[in-house]
Amino acid sequence: MKTKFICFTYSIILLISANAQYLSLNKIETKKLIALVNTDKDVKQLYLKMERLANTAITEVPNPIDTIVSEGHLATDPKKIRTVKSLADLHKIYALAISYTVTNKDVYKTKCMEYLLAWASINKGMGNPINDTKLDPIFEAYDLLKDQIEPSYKATIEAWMQQVADAEIVSPRYKSANSKTLFNNWNSHRIKVVGSIAYLLNNKAYKSFTDSSIKKQILKNLFADGSGMDLEERDALHYHVYTLEPLLVIASIIKRATGIDYFNFRSASGSSIKNSVDFLLPFVTGQKIHQEYVNSTVAFDKQRAANKEPGFTIGANFQPIAAVEVLSTAAYFSESYLKYVQDLLNIKSRYANWQTVLNAVSN
Repeated sequence: MKTKFICFTYSIILLISANAQYLSLNKIETKKLIALVNTDKDVKQLYLKMERLANTAITEVPNPIDTIVSEGHLATDPKKIRTVKSLADLHKIYALAISYTVTNKDVYKTKCMEYLLAWASINKGMGNPINDTKLDPIFEAYDLLKDQIEPSYKATIEAWMQQVADAEIVSPRYKSANSKTLFNNWNSHRIKVVGSIAYLLNNKAYKSFTDSSIKKQILKNLFADGSGMDLEERDALHYHVYTLEPLLVIASIIKRATGIDYFNFRSASGSSIKNSVDFLLPFVTGQKIHQEYVNSTVAFDKQRAANKEPGFTIGANFQPIAAVEVLSTAAYFSESYLKYVQDLLNIKSRYANWQTVLNAVSN
């Protein structure tokens, strides 16, 4: 009898673990969010922006793309233009999931499922993390709804997500010891993509990959003084931000799931995500100025500059607002970063943007 009880208890634990929500909000956090939407005017306004997008999405049809084309392509490339149009779906998907979570109106869930299934049926991961990193809103939306989706739909969506993760893990770009992508921002995004799917699907192998990879990435990608490989290679704080964004996201997921704190984790060299976030602060406040891309060793940076793409002008000063997402996510680990977010957005409210709302209800 005792053995049966232990087995039953273990089965319940496994079930809870499988359905746990670490990318989005669990049931307790959802109640907190709903309460804030109903009582705080700033949160209400942030939510209503998403609800309006969700209402628009209800009247439209999904526009998935089979292959995301972004990395290495100029903004004027027809393939990239087509991708950008399709990627507009992702924000609609997240807005639909949040709107259903707050209102419990089935119309939002039904339409969200239509979008999710369309993408799962058509899109295929090609092992390119700079392209796949754009799928975050889909992962978060599915995490919100996954325990309310019928098995056949779940099978389709989760098989697609596994294909995306597997393509990232086996990508030949990471087989050569001399590959530039082995530890640069590409790998930061790769770890985030696989890690998100790992905790979304409760996949033990993906979790193991993520845990070992993030430790190596902090050691190799970030430097003890707070700078890093990408800043050194591109001479642009844009890329320092771009490698920190995914590391912060996956660090927050791991912290929620396991309690392990990779934000404050220090590598053998003394590098840490926290050090590298703090490295940005003088450039955010204006105490320091950095001219972007002046000594970049990557030819594509010159191509984008020649194409006059916004944010890629060689020699232009780093714009502090570019760090707002990094600082908003870092504020999950320490509220000391919130004041920088408020200053950048010129908003005094504790709820300066949606990420700060999520931080508040999940801490």
